[in-house]
Amino acid sequence: METLIHFLSIILYLIQGCFFYRSVCCAIRPLDSRPWKLLAWFLLSMTGSVRLFAGDPVNIIGMLGLFLATVFFLFRGQWFVKLGIVMIFYPIVAAFNFLHNSLGATIFFSFSDDMGIKNYLFSVLAQVFLILFWYLFHRFMGERLSRTCGMLDQRSWMLLTVICLASLTAVISLISFRLSSAVESVVYLCMVACIVTNFGTICLATRLADTILADMERRNLQLQKSYYEELDQNQQQIRKIRHDMNNHLSVIEGLLKKGDIQNALEYFEDLAGHVRTGTRRFCKDSIVNAVLNAKYTAAEDAAIDSFFHVDIDKILGIDAVSLCTIFSNTLDNAIEACLKIPETEKRHLSLKARYTDNGYFSYEIVNSKRNEVKKKKDAFLTDKEDARSHGLGIVSVRDVVRRYDGTLDITYTEDEFRIVILIRAK
Repeated sequence: METLIHFLSIILYLIQGCFFYRSVCCAIRPLDSRPWKLLAWFLLSMTGSVRLFAGDPVNIIGMLGLFLATVFFLFRGQWFVKLGIVMIFYPIVAAFNFLHNSLGATIFFSFSDDMGIKNYLFSVLAQVFLILFWYLFHRFMGERLSRTCGMLDQRSWMLLTVICLASLTAVISLISFRLSSAVESVVYLCMVACIVTNFGTICLATRLADTILADMERRNLQLQKSYYEELDQNQQQIRKIRHDMNNHLSVIEGLLKKGDIQNALEYFEDLAGHVRTGTRRFCKDSIVNAVLNAKYTAAEDAAIDSFFHVDIDKILGIDAVSLCTIFSNTLDNAIEACLKIPETEKRHLSLKARYTDNGYFSYEIVNSKRNEVKKKKDAFLTDKEDARSHGLGIVSVRDVVRRYDGTLDITYTEDEFRIVILIRAK
């Protein structure tokens, strides 16, 4: 009987570890190798099921170190995101497990002091509560974490880390020192407060991410609105020219009959310029197409020799807002760099984007430049006066590429700036 209960306990332990592992994976992705994933699952199972009691500083601090090592070495992502995830998760793990073990022991010994079969059965039943907790966490918080991690920048993550540091400090302090039974109820309330604080931090982070996403969508919809307004104007112009087409053709015919070929050609070129529409179909997605049209028109107005080759009609796995972030920010930077070249004949811009059959989105943009590239570590600095409001384009692109676990390569020479992006879209 005891063997069966031990076996059932191991099964429940692995199930609990699975839900905790999946909750962490909602925020950061593990390494691709299956052995590393299994190792991460095993180590996170240990973290999620750690037994914590009052007066046990070694266990809580040691498990924190294990959790940090697991996240930093077996998961992908930037260091500040990993640190933030540890600060969000570990106070919840420590506080809930402390309450679970302490209250569970109190409830058990109030009914029985049998350390045999009843103790094993009660331990198995208690594990079900841990599984239920992490199942509900994954069910209701996993999607929030997934939305949040790809949108927040380093400053936002550091702010969340500082907020959660208060909960972590409180939990470690309360568990490290053995307190009298008279203040147990206060300790329990503090543990609940730490859990609620970190849940609130996740909700706050989600709200920040939703605000950022809404702002990006608003800007993209503004571009889409401008695109359709331009389309409507072009259609009205075409209808007007069609209405007067007979008169135009009569004028050209008269000039040709007179042998005035030069004026006939000039009149025809002027007419063709009015007929030519500025709307182009780069891809099927209307929002992305609107962004590309707006930037192409801006490049034309700036006398930039532009070449766009976009083949992303079948793209899957990357949302339109993320694509617009890549296109709009890189094109804005390229156009601004070209505008700093006084000689218009030296302004060049080339954009190539495609989605391959094996599920890869590739993107390359090359532009001529004259200004000096300024860098601080991996960040590119703007040369505009309002530096706090500018210079964020490449940062936004990096965030999108990181969210989809892609690669971003930036190279430049004295006369040229190149950005290459590769994302596995599926």
